[in-house]
Amino acid sequence: MVIFALLPYHFRTYSQVHAIVAGVQEGVRPEQVQEYLKPRIKQLGNVVDTFGKPNAASKKIIESGSVTLPDGVVIRVETADKEVVFAISSKLDIDEIQALILIRSFLYDQGLPSGVESTSGMADEIYEAFHPFYLSERLHTYRVLIPLFRAREDSEDPFYQVAQTMLPQIIPDGPKFAESLISEYVRKTEVKLPEKYTHDPKSATIWAKQNLKEQLVLLEVLFWTMWGFVPCTGKLVLQILEASYKAVLGSVQENITLLLDDESLHLQQDCAAIWILINVEILELETVGEPGAINFSESGDAYYSSPETLKRLHDLITSHTDSQYSATYLSWAYVLYNFSAAAAQTSEIPPSFQSVLDHINQPAGRSYPKDRELIHTQMAKASLDAEVGVLSLLLNLLTKSSLFVTSAAWKSGSSITDPNAIAYRSVVKGGY
Repeated sequence: MVIFALLPYHFRTYSQVHAIVAGVQEGVRPEQVQEYLKPRIKQLGNVVDTFGKPNAASKKIIESGSVTLPDGVVIRVETADKEVVFAISSKLDIDEIQALILIRSFLYDQGLPSGVESTSGMADEIYEAFHPFYLSERLHTYRVLIPLFRAREDSEDPFYQVAQTMLPQIIPDGPKFAESLISEYVRKTEVKLPEKYTHDPKSATIWAKQNLKEQLVLLEVLFWTMWGFVPCTGKLVLQILEASYKAVLGSVQENITLLLDDESLHLQQDCAAIWILINVEILELETVGEPGAINFSESGDAYYSSPETLKRLHDLITSHTDSQYSATYLSWAYVLYNFSAAAAQTSEIPPSFQSVLDHINQPAGRSYPKDRELIHTQMAKASLDAEVGVLSLLLNLLTKSSLFVTSAAWKSGSSITDPNAIAYRSVVKGGY
């Protein structure tokens, strides 16, 4: 088969690239990793249509029989191979050239399916064997970014320079990328089951579970995107919290009736855990608590530099008092405490920020009782109430969830990419 007539260097799967950048597979030099990433820049930076859509231009190139791939390699595509490429492109609704790239990676990695000796007339058989590989590759296109974000923050990481060089090329606009993660996550929670699976329960369940796995990895990438790569602006913090509340930490799913098995329940629990962490992360509690961080100035990108954002955040967070949101509620109480402390040490507060203080400390009646507790004190007490259970929530998160307990992740077969990552613990430690 002509697709095999290439050097192994050009057959790295996204799963393999992730393993290399994550340090699981050793012996690969940084310059090699950079070469693996370069042809994949467009796919890694596109979380909506990672492998594109079928189109006339790509179809014409495949039909020509000679294809120049993004890594510069020119391959010949025989008639039998074209049949497979077009079939997979059509079934998966992806770009024809990307279909070719994925097929060649699959065949080099796993070989032809048992009983299939050539691609001629065997498109359906190859598709059935290829489909699980494709679903895994979709997840790993997202996962490749996670160790890159991590390496970018650690100058001792062997791929530090690779991350410094490649991430700005993959993600030239950080805030826009974060917004795309949020909108794609929300879309996946609301998307209806494709009509072609309506009368195919097995395929419907596979599709729904894959959709949920992609939601989880999108949230993981969002966590790392906000971990020092993109500033926590008012616009983004609001969008993230609104998405979190709208999805009820991932429990609201359009296709929930297809997600009732143990694996799906664990996936939903993992989504809730990462949501809790993200919501605490973006409030930047350690930064807010630093002397001088809150200076009542509207200059800068931070969410706490925007009076109108602060009002909207306050209304949003205080309107969600269920125990599952108690970590966010308590975190916001800490933000408000620091605002009150900064205000007490400031002789003249700008009117725009004074309006914030007035907004968050509105009296129940027409006047303030002398013994009335400030809102942050009330919120902290409410969070610590046994019925609300923020301490129980945090204890369960740290001792039972797959996000923090590696053994629990292994036991449940969790889809979490990096259980018990140091950054996850840093968020909890820095916040509480």
